[in-house]
Amino acid sequence: MRALIRHLLPRSLTGQMVGLLLLALALSQAIAFVVVSDERIVMLKGAAKEEFLMRSASTARLLEATPPALHAEILRAVGASYTRYWVATENTTDAGKWTREAWNQLAEGMMTRTRHGHPIPDPLADGWASWIATAAAATNAAAWRDLPPRAGLFTGPARFLYLEEANAMGLTVQLGDGRWLNAFFAKRMPSMWSSQSYLSLGLTALALSIIAVFIARRIAQPLQQLGNAAEKLGRGEDVAPLPERGPLDVRRTAEAFNRMQTRLRRFVEDRTRMLAAIGHDLRTPLTSLRLRAEFVSDEETREKLLSTVEEMQAMTEATLVFAREDATGEATRTVNFPALLESTCADLADLGWNVSFAEAEPMTYRCRPDALRRALRNLVENAVRYGGQARVALSQATDGIEITVDDAGPGIPDCDLDRVFQPFVRLEHSRNRETGGVGLGLSIARSIARAHGGDVVLANRSGGLRALIRLPRSA
Repeated sequence: MRALIRHLLPRSLTGQMVGLLLLALALSQAIAFVVVSDERIVMLKGAAKEEFLMRSASTARLLEATPPALHAEILRAVGASYTRYWVATENTTDAGKWTREAWNQLAEGMMTRTRHGHPIPDPLADGWASWIATAAAATNAAAWRDLPPRAGLFTGPARFLYLEEANAMGLTVQLGDGRWLNAFFAKRMPSMWSSQSYLSLGLTALALSIIAVFIARRIAQPLQQLGNAAEKLGRGEDVAPLPERGPLDVRRTAEAFNRMQTRLRRFVEDRTRMLAAIGHDLRTPLTSLRLRAEFVSDEETREKLLSTVEEMQAMTEATLVFAREDATGEATRTVNFPALLESTCADLADLGWNVSFAEAEPMTYRCRPDALRRALRNLVENAVRYGGQARVALSQATDGIEITVDDAGPGIPDCDLDRVFQPFVRLEHSRNRETGGVGLGLSIARSIARAHGGDVVLANRSGGLRALIRLPRSA
């Protein structure tokens, strides 16, 4: 259930803000509806009761002031679709019997109302069956209660009856000639919801949605820029400083990102310069050692010293090349990625290496092509040198792309699969120390892949070793 709710909820900031504001609007309207509805019902009932009593009192005075021959016409004229008046010679104390008579009087009056000899349609006529059933249920709890004397309202005794469920009320008041005037009022309460209510609610929701979209976009746009810049920075691209605008919290976040980017760039530059300086400064003592080794009289000792110096010289030169290329700062651009890999493999095959590339579907990728070319060349070189061949393939994964380099060598122990990525590490048993290399190839390849937001991993497989370059999808 929670997974379904999370799936249905909007994921974007704009969608969530619009949804929350509309939910708040619905809750506020519901609360206001409950409160206003109660107050409105109380006011309407009070106004209806006051009008009913005043109209009944006027009718009673009119009957007392006119001849009895006109009473039937007067009662028919003062009646309405929701009010009926009739005169009885005797008063009844049975509220149930009187109520049933009142409903019949109201129904009969509605069915017989005419104007100029034509019946007048009434929208309440279709609902009389349900009204009568409601009245019968309400009658059980209804009871007469005497009305207190009111100055100038009724000249004789009066009793009042109220039917809560049907929003109906009855009145019986004694006239001057001893007869009783009976009055009955029943009217459906108007609905709180009308076309104007729906229109008002719709316009309010539209206005809130527009405001929410504007506010959310004002917040989301800088956050989206921050996310894109962080992704590019993680892939090693040059990122321009973010514009520091928007709300205070967002502006402070952009300022913190810009400061972090400046510090990271300064740290990498300082470390690269230091590495290049160390490699450069090592050249002088290495040259001095080479000259002194030449004067060693023992030939075997001299050869060992010169071999060690040459190895140190090769490591130093490799370090300088790595530092120099890292400091160059190659620009990121979009390339035809399969063509880049295929051309690299073709160049190495022209050198006599046993390299092949499996055909792949065309795709574009945003990267630093020279750096990735070097990473692939290092992996292919290791595969050919220690496994006799390199089979390169490109495939798409769920979260990015993968480049596999398979060889046909003996593989390496599982405990060394990650250790070989450390700088200047060479395995004694599975990798012959005298075949060349200083142990920086895998380190450089992983460094390049991680600078693109990916990684390089090794895995033993049936019949050889697999080097896998994982790269994230291009933005």
